[in-house]
Amino acid sequence: MYPQTHFLFPFFLGLILVKLTVLSWQLALLAGIIGVLVDLDHYIEHILHAKTNKFSLRATWNNSIKLHRFYQRSFIHFEKGAFFVTGVLVALAFFSWPISLGLALGYYSHLLLDYPSMKKEKKMHLRIGRLYIQEPYGEVLLDLLLAVGVLLLVL
Repeated sequence: MYPQTHFLFPFFLGLILVKLTVLSWQLALLAGIIGVLVDLDHYIEHILHAKTNKFSLRATWNNSIKLHRFYQRSFIHFEKGAFFVTGVLVALAFFSWPISLGLALGYYSHLLLDYPSMKKEKKMHLRIGRLYIQEPYGEVLLDLLLAVGVLLLVL
């Protein structure tokens, strides 16, 4: 999934919880940001494994989307990482359950969105300069629905 989807989904869920007076809008926004930040491990793995352009965000992006020269997911995308993060979130919940809930929304929604396979689905192919984008049409539709949902919840 692309960053906008990783932001919109937990932000949308967080806004629903805002309407139910469970979370504040700041924590809903934090959930969306965390949903995107989970993918920083792609950049870290790129720095560790790339032979050239180690610190290039464009090279990291293109390797993830098109080139696939090496695997870019760290342990936080798998079971051991999920157990570790769950332990941290449970410990944090004893100090501030709303913050823990906001962080959990971002992290778990990210994992949930990463695992449905859209490899066989038709993709929209774009190239903007030297940046490649190959987004499945289903994800584009999901983004549009989430954006409309966010607007309806905010208004």
